[in-house]
Amino acid sequence: MYGYEWTEEYGIFRLTINAKVQKEIRPVFHEELDFFGMDQFWNYPKDTAAPLLWAEGVRRYIYNGECVAEAQGGGIYNKPKIVRYTEERLQLKPVDVNRLYEINEPFMVSLEQKAIHFIQEQYEKYRLKQYAFICAFSGGKDSILLLDLISKALAPSDFYVVFSNTGMELSDTLEAIRRARIHWSELRFEEAKCHMEPTETWKEIGPPASHLRWCCSVHKSVPTVLLIQNLVGRNSKVVVFDGVRGEESIRRSRYEEVGEGVKNSIQINCHAILKWSSAEVFIYLLKNQLLFNDAYRRGIYRVGCKICPMSSKWQDALIAANYPDEVADSIQQLEEITVYAKGRLDKKYIEDGGWQSRVGGKILKQGENRVQEEIDGEKLIFNLVHSRQNWLDVLPVFGNVVEKKENEYMLHTKHGVFEMEYSDIEGTQTIIISPFSKLDRYAIGALRSLTNKTAYCIGCNSCIPQCPVGAFQIIDGRIKIRESACIHCYNCCYAIDRGCMVAKSLHVKGDNVANPDKYRNFGFRQAFYSHFCDNGIQCFEMEVLGKDQYKALKQWLAEAGVLKRTQKGNKEIINAELTELGDKLISFGPYNPFPWSIMWANLAYNSIVSRSFCLNVDVGETFDSGFLVNCLDKDVDEKYRKQAVNSLLSTFRDSPIGGAINQGISIDKNLYLRAGWEYPHAVALLYASYLYAEHTGRRSFTFTELVNAKKNFDAPGISPADIYAIDVKKFREIVQGLALQFPQYIRVSFVANLDNIILEKYSSLEILDLAEE
Repeated sequence: MYGYEWTEEYGIFRLTINAKVQKEIRPVFHEELDFFGMDQFWNYPKDTAAPLLWAEGVRRYIYNGECVAEAQGGGIYNKPKIVRYTEERLQLKPVDVNRLYEINEPFMVSLEQKAIHFIQEQYEKYRLKQYAFICAFSGGKDSILLLDLISKALAPSDFYVVFSNTGMELSDTLEAIRRARIHWSELRFEEAKCHMEPTETWKEIGPPASHLRWCCSVHKSVPTVLLIQNLVGRNSKVVVFDGVRGEESIRRSRYEEVGEGVKNSIQINCHAILKWSSAEVFIYLLKNQLLFNDAYRRGIYRVGCKICPMSSKWQDALIAANYPDEVADSIQQLEEITVYAKGRLDKKYIEDGGWQSRVGGKILKQGENRVQEEIDGEKLIFNLVHSRQNWLDVLPVFGNVVEKKENEYMLHTKHGVFEMEYSDIEGTQTIIISPFSKLDRYAIGALRSLTNKTAYCIGCNSCIPQCPVGAFQIIDGRIKIRESACIHCYNCCYAIDRGCMVAKSLHVKGDNVANPDKYRNFGFRQAFYSHFCDNGIQCFEMEVLGKDQYKALKQWLAEAGVLKRTQKGNKEIINAELTELGDKLISFGPYNPFPWSIMWANLAYNSIVSRSFCLNVDVGETFDSGFLVNCLDKDVDEKYRKQAVNSLLSTFRDSPIGGAINQGISIDKNLYLRAGWEYPHAVALLYASYLYAEHTGRRSFTFTELVNAKKNFDAPGISPADIYAIDVKKFREIVQGLALQFPQYIRVSFVANLDNIILEKYSSLEILDLAEE
């Protein structure tokens, strides 16, 4: 991927390695200028298909290398306004796309050849392994480029072209698909589409949100996987060439060109244009006169769904204004939700993305908790109301069911044999399983997921691809388990939060929620901790820091495991007394990243905001304060959630947790990157593994269970991979390394389908002695 610099020729930029300009760029056509009424101020032709100028960073209009105007504001209900930076009546003309290509030809030829070679190389590699090949096609600029490259690299019979029709595409996108079928008439085009319409799923599940992007699975990924399985066979593996580009986000910029098992176990994703910039994409498309989605001519810079929780206000404004009839139903649904949630129509709430930030069903009319759980001695009791499925149909996922007599059953599971009572009285299903003491956390998590499936499942099919043996089926909206085929792997339970897309979206959290704001807006700063290390607990009697700063420091140190805590009724008392852990850590001093890594592991368990961060932000993801605030329980006043997040961000900025351990690196104003701990300390990882064992009460568990722990909302343990933000593949290698380095403390067995981890009878505190050694 190259940067670019402007030349003296009209509308022409030159790709270069050392360019100062690295922003996304897009061509601007007369349709966009007409939309904003710019013909009142500028002269330009309206009978040309060529661009007239360029826009950098979406909104900044560039004329001969200078920003001459900028679009500001806008939203679903409001059109952006153009602010002109020159009173001159500009004379625009078509950009000479042939000249644009000519001046950049050496770079473009090289990019094209490398991409074609990459496609052919992957084809030859995986063809020998009996893989099938798919080109993912969305009708957007990247997929059009990708399809043209693949058509040059491979024969038409070598691959399928799959369009995932979400039912939310713009009419111009559907037209682009139609034209593509004609242009590449020799290729095998297929369409994947959900059996449910978006209007139906929105009604059942609620609108998608930034933390509840169920739409991608229900309307895109799952139908595509099911179609692929139908085309090439359930047990066949497939290589998917997609149009992912690193420029689109920091997270994508960290992708490797080949990703195995990223989406699911049967799929390999190959990113043939990962390193292409938007400038290079448009040079290629304009020069080759390839089909152009007309949405780009209207100023829409990324083609996707009509209403998207991840879209910008610019996108919302242009789509709502250019395609009013196509978005009317969705906007009406958003308005109805707003009226229910706020008691009145609040357009600003909609335009500012209030609906996008929901994390459950509290603002939805259909939001409710349909599962109640209680423990009575040795009995685990579930009561299910308003259920969509029958518990007995779903239960075979957990084990083999044998009926003893009416309403009484024996469950033969991999966890042991259990007794179950079942009844369905006036629509309330009651399940009683015993003995509770024989159920481990993994089994309880699976049962909770299955109750959610029973209570909420609408037959969206999201669970089907997660089953490796085809045992999980949905027929006419009803869950059916092929008992003879099910291997009780629980993939269908843990692949989705709460075990069900609908349950995750509609669940309403209770009122007894702990307040995450305990730090008075102060972070766990290195300067504070240095003061503590220098003076010990006597520092709290000094006046170097302010009163609130000392209180915040005490809270952080207590949750980090350094100071002792006691419980007095419902109130927690923090004592100015070192724990054994604190006594060990203070000897390392305030500047060594190691003690910070140990304290961070404890904060992941004891600090509400730190735990939420570890479980919601993946390695390589960017985040801002708004994202973290929305991750915290919405039953807590937003004021307190914001203050807790501010304290955490201050911790990232002012301590080794943010920089040295790479949990939160500031990359822009209010934007951070969780890069992850690149070279994690072996003892810290072993310590975090022992913490997991102590919190779960189990010293033997599988690697799969460990890395999927966060998928169970109520899981007591947190994977070291989630604490320190380590890629799963890399973490697996690290765990194997730990077993070689510390065989006395950890044993692993990664053979065939076994991935067992066994920790010996030591405490996490004793593990710290290894660091001293």
